Amino acid sequence: MKTDQICTVPVALIFFNRPDTTKEVLDAVRVAAPKKMYLISDAPRAGREDDEEKVAACRKLVEEAIDWPCEVKKNYAESNMGCRERVATGISWVLSQEEETIILEDDVVPAPAFFAYCEEMLKMYKDNERVMMVSGTNLLKNYQMQKPYTFSCFSSIWGWATWARAWKHYDMDVKDWPEVKKSGKLMGIHGRFSYLFLKKDIDSVYTKAKDTWDIQWDYCRHMHRGLGIVPRENLIRNIGFDREDATHTTGTTTEDFSYGEMSFPLPMETHVCRDLEYDRAYLEKYFGVRKVINFIKKKIKSNYSEGTARAPEA
Repeated sequence: MKTDQICTVPVALIFFNRPDTTKEVLDAVRVAAPKKMYLISDAPRAGREDDEEKVAACRKLVEEAIDWPCEVKKNYAESNMGCRERVATGISWVLSQEEETIILEDDVVPAPAFFAYCEEMLKMYKDNERVMMVSGTNLLKNYQMQKPYTFSCFSSIWGWATWARAWKHYDMDVKDWPEVKKSGKLMGIHGRFSYLFLKKDIDSVYTKAKDTWDIQWDYCRHMHRGLGIVPRENLIRNIGFDREDATHTTGTTTEDFSYGEMSFPLPMETHVCRDLEYDRAYLEKYFGVRKVINFIKKKIKSNYSEGTARAPEA
């Protein structure tokens, strides 16, 4: 397994106020010793004195921890931007200067093989417009993938990579969503049940009720029939669960984040197409019947509490 090669792809590290998790991610990055790093940090939240100390500590830690030969560029917010704007504008900043990048947030710890895997995939598929991202996460432990990687509509941003040619389609505000929702254009990708969750999520970022950026990236790929590369073996461990300082992973998780092994070099697939069997397994795990039933029950309960007894929208 090739793990000692210096990473030639620029690495973007997005961090905020968690020195402990940030250090663990950086310890993993040090193994790959990337030649160039982009540091993206949000500013403390107003009225949060604890943020002042933690944000300063994170910035100091990161800068001092990069102790290998490396070109470092910094994009530090002067006032708090929030998850949505900070991450989206940070990635846009990187890809305005680079053709490709590997992206890590402060709670995703990559396996040593992650960097070599991303480099090979970015090089192989750089000119294939259908491929829009490379994911390092695969938590479908019961799905037996035959090849080292596959192509899916559902790929995680817990440790990932992409190209400027793909990110240029990204719209943080999903401005065309009302028209797309009315047309039902995305139902063919998800199917009726999982579309309930997709529609709810996109509604939440269109109205800015949810402060996040990744739902918009999912939407972008779906709208352009884009695929993500998913590895057979999981290469990312998310250490951000069950923490009060987490943004979206405050609860516990039952996911198995154990790492797998990869052998290099990886083969190139001449025929790039959606792996429908993998996507069906993904939909069953994350949007299965039980989750849909619970979703509908909550929707009905919410409607009754508002004084209406209408059926939930499909």
